[in-house]
Order: sequence, then C-alpha cells, then structure tokens
Amino acid sequence: MTLNKRAFSLIFPIVLLGYVLAGGLAYYGYRAAVIGLQKARLDQEVFQLKSSYADYLSLGSRLLYVVRNSNAFLLFLNETDETYRTRALAVGIQDSLQSLDPRDDTFVSCSIFQPDGRLVFHSDNGQDPFSTAGERQRAFARAVIADEAPTRSALIVENDGLSYLLMSSLVQARTARQPVLSQREQAVLLQIAIRPVHFQALRTGLEAEYRTRIETSATPLAPNGELSAVVRLAPDLYARLTPPGSYLNGRFRKIAIISAAMSLSLSVASIGVLMVLVRRFVTGPVEELDRQVSGIMTQQRETIDVPGTGEVGRLAANVRRLHWELDQALKRTQRLYETDPVTGIGNRIYFNEMMERFFHEEKTTGQPVTMLFIDLDNFKMVNDEYGHRAGDALLEAVAHALVLALNETARACDAAPGIAARFAGDEFAVLVQAGPRTAYVQDLVRSILALFQGGFSVDGSRYPVTASIGVASAPEDATTTMLLLSCADHAMYHAKGSGRNTVAFHGDLPAFAWTGKSPRNR
Repeated sequence: MTLNKRAFSLIFPIVLLGYVLAGGLAYYGYRAAVIGLQKARLDQEVFQLKSSYADYLSLGSRLLYVVRNSNAFLLFLNETDETYRTRALAVGIQDSLQSLDPRDDTFVSCSIFQPDGRLVFHSDNGQDPFSTAGERQRAFARAVIADEAPTRSALIVENDGLSYLLMSSLVQARTARQPVLSQREQAVLLQIAIRPVHFQALRTGLEAEYRTRIETSATPLAPNGELSAVVRLAPDLYARLTPPGSYLNGRFRKIAIISAAMSLSLSVASIGVLMVLVRRFVTGPVEELDRQVSGIMTQQRETIDVPGTGEVGRLAANVRRLHWELDQALKRTQRLYETDPVTGIGNRIYFNEMMERFFHEEKTTGQPVTMLFIDLDNFKMVNDEYGHRAGDALLEAVAHALVLALNETARACDAAPGIAARFAGDEFAVLVQAGPRTAYVQDLVRSILALFQGGFSVDGSRYPVTASIGVASAPEDATTTMLLLSCADHAMYHAKGSGRNTVAFHGDLPAFAWTGKSPRNR
C-alpha cells in the first residue's frame, strides 16, 4: 500500500470523526451557552420580581408600623364611641398613607379585626366609599388569629382575581403593643393590604413570555430542571419559574442541523487538501514539531517555532499557546497559593518556602537569618467592637505598613529587603538576611514599633492596637527552621508579657528546652 493510500485510509476516518466530534462539541457548547445565558436572564428576571415584591413588603411593614404607633390607632382601641373612633382612625390612616407617599397607583387598605375574627374597621385609598375587606383577606385574618402568630404576611388572590399583599400583626387592645401569651385572647388584629400592581405586571409578563405559570409555595422549592429559577420572596413565600421544554427546542434543532452540515463539508474539503499536501506539509513538519515538543519536555527549549501555515502549523501554534497558557496558569496558581487573601502579602506557605531558601543560603554562604515574630495586641477587641470588616482593613493596613517599613529600612541600610508575611490570624512574620544586632534589624524593629505608637490609624480611625515583637536568628539561636520559629514565638510571648508594644530578643532571654511545640501550647 502506498503512503498516499495509507495516509488516506488513516486520515479520512480520523478527520471525519474529528469534525463530527467538533460539531457535536460545538453544538453542546452552544447549547450549554444558550442555557447558561437564558438561566442568567431567568435569574435576573425573577430577581426583579423579588425586588418588586420586597418593595411592597417594605411598604407594608412601614405602614403597619406607622398605623400601629399612631395616636389615632391608640384612640381607636380605647375610645368607646364607635362612630367617633372610626372617623378619627380613618383620618389618621389617610395621614399615615400620605406621610409615606406611596406611588399613586398603589392601592392600600387598613383593616382591624376583633379577637373573634369580626371586622370592625376598614379604610382604603380607593374611590369606592363602601369598599370592605375581601373574603380571602378575612379568611387570612382569622387564620392568623387562630394561629396566634404575632406577625405574618401572605400573597393572596381575591375572588375578583386581584392579588393582594397582606401584612398582619396582633396588637394588645390597650397598649397597641405586641401581646404576651396571656393577653392573646384580648388582642386585635391590624391588617394592611396592598395591591402589588408592579409585581403582578412583572409576574404576568414573565408568565406570558415563557408560556407557563409561576409557582408559589410556603415551603422551599427546588429547581425543576437545568432551566429553572427559584427565588425566596418572603420568609414563608417561595416562587419558581420553569419554562417548558419546548421553549428552546426550535433553536437547538436549527443549530444541530447547521453543525452536522458544517462537519460533513469541512471533512470532505480537508481530506482533499490533505491528500495533495501530505508529503510536503505533514511528514517533515510533524517530525520537526515532535523534536521541538520533546525539547520543551526535556527543558532544552522554551518555545515552539511555528513551521508556516497548514494543519501542522496550527497544531504547533496551538501547542505553543497551550504551553504558554499552562505556564501562566501555573504562575497564577503559585501566586494565589502563596498569597494571603486578606492582606495581599505572602502567607505562611510562602514564608516557610522563603525560610527554607534563606536557611540554605545561610548554610552555604554563612549569611545569618533573623526572624521577627509580630503579634497584634488587642486585635480581638477591634474585631468584637468594630466588626470583622474593620479587622480585615486593619490587617491589610498593617501588612502594607510592614512592607513599606521593611523596604525603606533596607534602602537606608543598603541591605536586601527580606520578606514579610501574614503568619496566622493577627500574627505577622518578617525574615531578613542579617544578624539580630545589626543596624538593619535594630532600625527595622524601631520602625515597626513606631507604627503602633499611640495605636494604629486606618482611614482616619485610630484603633488601640500595639505590637509585640519576638526576634530570633540563625545560627545564633537556632539551627533549624522549626527551632527558629519556636525561638521567635517564645521571644514574642515574652515581649507580650513585658507590657506589649515592645520587643524581646531571644538571645537576651533565659534558655529554654525546645519540645517541638510553640510556647503558647506549653
């Protein structure tokens, strides 16, 4: 069999299969992208639905609060003249509605129910002077009274087909406050009803667009398929929108036909071109590409030369780009692996790697290594009193100040800057290639302590935070990385016990027996 026939028998099924797979992957990729975009759009639309409902829920809560705490409502509860108290409350409620300035198209009503569920008052901002609470509103009020829930909300549909958002609260008859258990039988129910016009318009529009109804439930709902959106409208109200399967089928069917036709056409065209150019543009370039890739794998080359155009050239370009992307991804992963997410400086993993490197240089060049173990005093108080956001901002500011002090001191002393890292929690560590009694280390310690003189300032706020610093070095205090950590930790705790915002050099402390544990655990 000739090389051309052999190439044809090998290449034709592979190319055909490749384009079929590519078309299939393109189809499923397109399908996944369309579903993803549609899912994002669906999530955004149901989020708008939730936002609209939340606006009405907030309006209802505010109305409920204003009416319940108004003098007119208290007068209604304590006045015996039914005609007078009803008129006074109606005027007070109208004033309350105007004070909150709801939108002109928002229908709002206020109803009061006796403990037996009887409606004793109703007022709304509608045009009908004889309007009253609907049957579903009355049923909800009776359910709240029977359930003895202090406050509840619900979305109901009245017999006339209109939706209402109900906010109900039990109120003690004399004090207008939430009743205790022993006063439930004497409590009245204050109920606010809002007609959520904008919410209902959004809901109707979504149902028309997706040709399905939006499900609501008092219990949590799970997504019903890959194209389904669930949202929590209220603590006890959930909604789910699931378009029917036919919603996207037409679009998928069209792209499937196009993908199949393109795969077949490209396969036939590629085979014709490949059979003409196989001798010149396949054998030689493939061998050259193999040689270059092998050189990269054995670290004899750093990049791949693209041998012109054609399939092999594209393959070489893709391999080169893939190699570059993998190299960049590895570097990014390495940076993320060694960077503290809160402060942006090195983390403990980075610090340990640099300490191993410094120790290796100390063994080979005799350059001493000094570690500053820094613990922030009163940091827990900052977290407890000002919150974790303030604590994180403080840690970030301290980290940047440490790096700046380290670099400025190194420049002033004409020395290598060393490294700074967040060790754990409110602990930082600095590592320099200098002896502990050198001007470099002494100036660096003074610079760090000066940062905390009178507390530490972050964005105009000063926090009562100081620093306790423990200093240890190798080979003077330790011959291993673990022992250096323990010695610096020991010195730091000695500084903390000596009044805080001070420094302790391990070489000045009484000797201690190292057990492999941090002094905090002994």
